[in-house]
Amino acid sequence: MMNGRITTSTEIETKIVELQKLLKLSTKASVMRIAIGLSLKNDSDPRKKFVVDSNDHSGGTYQIGTITGIYDEVYKALLIEHLGSKIDDEKLYQSLLLAHINRGIELLYDEYQLKGNYDKVIDSIFSLI
Repeated sequence: MMNGRITTSTEIETKIVELQKLLKLSTKASVMRIAIGLSLKNDSDPRKKFVVDSNDHSGGTYQIGTITGIYDEVYKALLIEHLGSKIDDEKLYQSLLLAHINRGIELLYDEYQLKGNYDKVIDSIFSLI
């Protein structure tokens, strides 16, 4: 299991906290897992729009294992499949994971803003995934 860390921006962290409450999820990691799934539905590389290096890194800091749990290798395999090449470097894995979280949080947040209530968002999430 990867034991690296990722740090969100203040904006993304605020959205994670808000989405956790709105979606009635017990952990921020649950929100991030949904976000990763939503982001993986988009074929483009999320690092093109969500440049991790420009991230303000003043949000929350998370152990990757907290997000991926015992499925770390599954998440890595999903990212490799999406990227279309190997991920040999832990820093690349961290930046890809964070970029997918960032894009997915934006998608999920926009969906919530558009739909406006819990039931419609949940239905929308299931139809998107």
